[in-house]
Amino acid sequence: MKVEKYSRSFPAGVETWQAQMTVMTSLMILILMTFAAAILESASLQTSKNIRRADVERSVESVFAEYQKELLEEYDIFGLDGSYETGSYTEGRVLDRMTVFGAIAGENQIEAIRFLSDNEGQEFADQVCRYLENLYGIDMIQDLIGREDEAKEQEEKAIDFQKREEENEKKMDEVLASGGSLEESGEGSEGEIENPLGVLQKLKHRVLAEIVLPRDRVISQKSVEGMAGVSGRTRQEGKGNLPSVEANASEKLYLIAYIPDHFKSYTKAEDDRPLEYEQEYLIGGKQNDMENLQIVLNKIRRFRMAPNFLYLQTDETKKAEAKVLAGIVSALLGNPGLTEVVAQGVLMAWAYGESIMDLRALTAGGKVPSVKTKETWKLSLSGLLKLGTTQDSGSSSAGESGLSYEDYLKMLSLLETKETLRMRMLDLIEWNLKMRLNCPFFQADACITRMRIQSICQLRRGITYQFSTYYAYQ
Repeated sequence: MKVEKYSRSFPAGVETWQAQMTVMTSLMILILMTFAAAILESASLQTSKNIRRADVERSVESVFAEYQKELLEEYDIFGLDGSYETGSYTEGRVLDRMTVFGAIAGENQIEAIRFLSDNEGQEFADQVCRYLENLYGIDMIQDLIGREDEAKEQEEKAIDFQKREEENEKKMDEVLASGGSLEESGEGSEGEIENPLGVLQKLKHRVLAEIVLPRDRVISQKSVEGMAGVSGRTRQEGKGNLPSVEANASEKLYLIAYIPDHFKSYTKAEDDRPLEYEQEYLIGGKQNDMENLQIVLNKIRRFRMAPNFLYLQTDETKKAEAKVLAGIVSALLGNPGLTEVVAQGVLMAWAYGESIMDLRALTAGGKVPSVKTKETWKLSLSGLLKLGTTQDSGSSSAGESGLSYEDYLKMLSLLETKETLRMRMLDLIEWNLKMRLNCPFFQADACITRMRIQSICQLRRGITYQFSTYYAYQ
């Protein structure tokens, strides 16, 4: 049997078309493979980028998780000790710490950073405001709204009255200079007329705290002399551009509201603190308790002098008492024409004495009414002549209505600038952490609150990836 050879024939041009299809298919497959490879490469690069970014973010968050525990527990403030318990901040210490948590050495640098003391303590104040807003809301400062204007008005009255007091004092000095044998002391012998002008002079030359405070109360003599706070030294400053801290119109009020729970005063002193009278330091700014207490007592006395003197001018009975005593003093001076002048001096001395009685009540935990009445007036004229002597009991009845010592501290704090309050608070925080909370390395100007890290990572085949990582305590 004969087998015929099978052959297939194609129309003209068909073979050329089939060849073209083969080439096109091959090219499309090549393109698809290239596209797939590109997608895989891109995905691989993006995965590498994500991994590197995640590594840096994790390391930054881990670093910031090592906040100063004592600072948070005692003052409700977050901050990272950038010195790592050495007392000396360097960027290298922070970057080295990041490598412990997975960041690759040499790929990161600090682009921008802020410390707790930056911008006169603005970073600290921002945390205080957010802490109180989140914890209590605006109700925390409701009772302080409008008090700053009231405090300024009281200060203006005190300044005006002080000028009047100085003028009166000059007149009284002239009167006393012509006094001859008249005793200037409030401790005259029996049968002698005691001179109230001499009493006032002697009181003003004594330390106010010694007259005001109970004799059995030990006044703190603590001092931090030689330990410059962050407000009194050249500070480490942050660098670079970071989102600006939004200004809070009620910042000073929040600072005042923050004080009582975190800083002690004379009436609530704790003897384990570097300075026992911390709230007084915020007002006085001196590095020892005694000076700060003296400053505060004197400022409160000035606030009390004007309303006390004005009340005396409205009380005809007390004015008559003062005039009788002034007449006797003027007669003994040999110049009865001085009676009116001396009477005003007696009233001034009486107002001064009543202000001391007010201070005694305040420092004993009592309250004093803003405006005196016959019922709330404490000091008699005979009591004035004994004030500050051995016959003085050294006490005063504590009232239950009016302003307390703490209220006056708030008022005086409102008269300070917010920048002053911020930095003095940081002084106290730093001293307490160093001396009371066993953190001798702590420095507010090495305490990190915000940071931006610039990273340049080497991926592969010369490809680099650059990105920034920002972290802030919120």
